[in-house]
Amino acid sequence: MIHVLVVDDHQLILDGLASFIAAEPNMQVVGQAKNGREALRSLRDHSPDLVLMDIDMPVMNGLIATQHIKEKHPEIKVVMLSLHLDKSLIQKCLDVGADGYLYKDASAEEVVFAMRTVMIGKPYVSGDAGMALAGKRIGSYRAFSVSSQASQISQLTKREREVLTLVAEGFSSTEIGEHLHISPRTVESHRSNIMHKLDIEGLAGLIKFAVQNGMV
Repeated sequence: MIHVLVVDDHQLILDGLASFIAAEPNMQVVGQAKNGREALRSLRDHSPDLVLMDIDMPVMNGLIATQHIKEKHPEIKVVMLSLHLDKSLIQKCLDVGADGYLYKDASAEEVVFAMRTVMIGKPYVSGDAGMALAGKRIGSYRAFSVSSQASQISQLTKREREVLTLVAEGFSSTEIGEHLHISPRTVESHRSNIMHKLDIEGLAGLIKFAVQNGMV
C-alpha cells in the first residue's frame, strides 16, 4: 500500500487528487495539507510514503517544504505539481531532492504512473516539463522520465531511432540526412514510418515521446 499526502492550497484540487488516487489499487490518501508548513506537521501524524506537492502556496511554498522533507526524511518520495515550465524552477526542485515533476495539465493516469514510477526508485519528469528543462538539447543533466509507451521503442529500427533522436533535438531533414549520409527524402520516409509505428501525429508528439523515453 502506497500512503499518499496531498498538498495544495486549493481545496478543489485536493479533492480531485484524493478522489482518483483513492480509486487506485494499493494507494491510499492518508492526509491533506494546504501549505508547506501543514505538510511538515502532517508527516508526523500520517507517515506517508509519497507526497504530491504543489509549489505555489502561502506560508511555506512547496520548494522549501520539499527541501525540509528530504533533509529529515530522504526515504519519502516527493512529486512536484506545478503550472510552471520554467527551466530554472524545475532544476531547483530536482536539486532539493524532488523525485518527480509534473505539469498540472497532466492526466490522472500520468499522475498515478508518476507516483508508481518514483516509488520503485526511478525519477519522473513529465514530457512538457522535460522539454522545458532540456530546451533543444540536454547538456550534463538528462531529463529522465518513464513513459507507458516505452515498449514501443522496440518496434523501431536502429535507423528510425537515430532519426527520431535527431528530430527531437531540432535538426531539419536536410541536416539529419547529412549527418546520417542519407537523402532528405529518406529521412522523411523514416519519419513517416516512426509516426505510423508509434501512432503519433506531428512534430510535437515525436519530441514528447523522445523526451519521455530518455532518447535525447
